[in-house]
Amino acid sequence: MTKVYRIGLAMIGMMAVLATAAFVKVAILPRFDADSAQDVKRTRPVVVDAAAEPAAAPAAEPAAEPTPRAPLVFDHPESSPVADAAVPNVPVYGSPGAASPTKTLKNPTIEGVPLIFAVKERQGDWIKVQLPVRPNGATGWVKASDVKTRSVNTHIVVQVAERRLSAFRGSKLLMEAPVGVGKAKSPTPTGTFYVDISVKNPGQGYGRHLLSVAGFSNVLKNFGGGVGQIAIHGTSNLGTVGQFSSNGCLRLTNDDVVRLAGMVQTGSPVFILP
Repeated sequence: MTKVYRIGLAMIGMMAVLATAAFVKVAILPRFDADSAQDVKRTRPVVVDAAAEPAAAPAAEPAAEPTPRAPLVFDHPESSPVADAAVPNVPVYGSPGAASPTKTLKNPTIEGVPLIFAVKERQGDWIKVQLPVRPNGATGWVKASDVKTRSVNTHIVVQVAERRLSAFRGSKLLMEAPVGVGKAKSPTPTGTFYVDISVKNPGQGYGRHLLSVAGFSNVLKNFGGGVGQIAIHGTSNLGTVGQFSSNGCLRLTNDDVVRLAGMVQTGSPVFILP
């Protein structure tokens, strides 16, 4: 009888562990599409790059010959305006003074983090913002009373062809590092984006830090419950850094991503160049 009782307790304990594991997996899956073990930033750490970093380095495309480095010619912003949501639900309108919103975004987001916009322009009591939704570069108008504005003086520049990431304060170079970028079949999208979330030790193969970028894969519309959002994140698979190795995300060494995260603020522009 004692033996049967102990076996029953063991089975119950095992079922509890499995149930807990299943809950944790669901809790951290959805907004990014991580390049998971299958290689693809809702608690948003599911982006297009590594939902579960495999033990062995994932297969990358053949190493490309480094592109000859040329001086970066770029019009660096000294500062950039950002809008933080100040109400639980932010209506987004198609034009200033429009009667009805085209969409409403929740604050905090479903990941439980503050909703952030990049500011494009202002007209009286209305602010035009870049939205953290598809399609890339989508904009809308919000009421100035629904947000609080601030400025950031840092930004990130990624040169895809050179597989290089640089961080700046104004025109001052803070750091540069090799970065893994998207493969030919799942390229990193180019354009102007911004950092909308910063997460320390995100787990799921994203290394020691993840900076969610408000940009989305043009190829992977969804993956693993996410929406194909990209991110800058760490990796322990050093062979993928500096290569065309991801499904769109930007991979740094863990040391480099921690260094970067300590320099840039949420809302910082991310300029991804071809």
